[in-house]
Amino acid sequence: NVYEWVINQQGDVSTWMGMQTSVPEPQLPTLGNIKTYEVQSVKQVDDGMWQADVQAEILRPKSIGPDRSHLPGIAIATFDTRAASYDLGDIKVPASQVQRDLSENLSMAFTQSGRFRVLDRSYLADIEKELQTVSQGSIAPEEMARLGQRKGADLLLVGTIEDFQIGDSDREFYGAKMGGYDPYVRVRYRLIDTTTTEILWSDLYEWDKPEATIRAMAREQKIDDRNHPERLADILYPEIARAIAGDATDVLYPVQVIKVDGETVFLSQGQGRLEKDGIMKVYRPAGEMKDPDTGMTIKLEGEALATLKISDVRPDYGIARVEGEAGALQVGDRVRPDKQAQNASEQPAGQAATPGSSEAPLKW
Repeated sequence: NVYEWVINQQGDVSTWMGMQTSVPEPQLPTLGNIKTYEVQSVKQVDDGMWQADVQAEILRPKSIGPDRSHLPGIAIATFDTRAASYDLGDIKVPASQVQRDLSENLSMAFTQSGRFRVLDRSYLADIEKELQTVSQGSIAPEEMARLGQRKGADLLLVGTIEDFQIGDSDREFYGAKMGGYDPYVRVRYRLIDTTTTEILWSDLYEWDKPEATIRAMAREQKIDDRNHPERLADILYPEIARAIAGDATDVLYPVQVIKVDGETVFLSQGQGRLEKDGIMKVYRPAGEMKDPDTGMTIKLEGEALATLKISDVRPDYGIARVEGEAGALQVGDRVRPDKQAQNASEQPAGQAATPGSSEAPLKW
């Protein structure tokens, strides 16, 4: 019987243990198909136990598309929740549905970024079953990172959905109840290196936009926002996922300028990272220096060179137009969202602007 297989590959050592075979099988877990093998030496360890050195030629599957084996593998854990359900208008949605929908959109955003191998949800099924993360609360990130590494993940995204509320029906105006739309979404997340269990990035995502923005989104999508606020959540999930995936991706792969053609700028990332009409700032690396306290490398950047507006988003890249005056841009310049500009563009709560809207007094 085979007691233990020790696999050596490029200095890495992994182990598969089992006692199911009487002879080496042509297929072994994690090894793939064995084309040929040769027993080089055999020695007896104790009664009934022998040790053999075997050299084998392994057939490995080849991907139909481009080779992605060099990309880091990321597993997205089901985010914890602080409540059993969330209010979307007059409708209560189970926390499990919010968890599932957010997880699916995060997987989509990371996949579309083209920078990661997103591991299938089945890779985390055993982890979640073993630790019962949903029913018994969160666990230490270090422990989940170790389990994620066992499942083949280089990176692990974990988090907590602290709030996910859209709308309320408690407002009254001269005795009449009116449905309001005060959205409040808070998601705290961490990106963990499973090898070192180091937290590479940690942040709090807050989606707290004015009520008028919600209604404008509903009108654009032809949603009856007064009676079906739960459908607004379908618009929020992709936006939340893009923001979280974008910030996490920037830790390893910041968006860069890959081509400049006059006022048109081509960017290194597209779907899953960029959003049409998004406002971005361009920065140029200005060298590196050592932190005198930690010895870590600090990457310097100069002032913003230009403001870009995303005009088109393709699967593998984005296209932007230069807004206003700009310095000479070049390949390799870094690009980040201009969050201040996006917040300033939000309208105050109330009716949408019309051709006659103005802060000036009316003139008859």
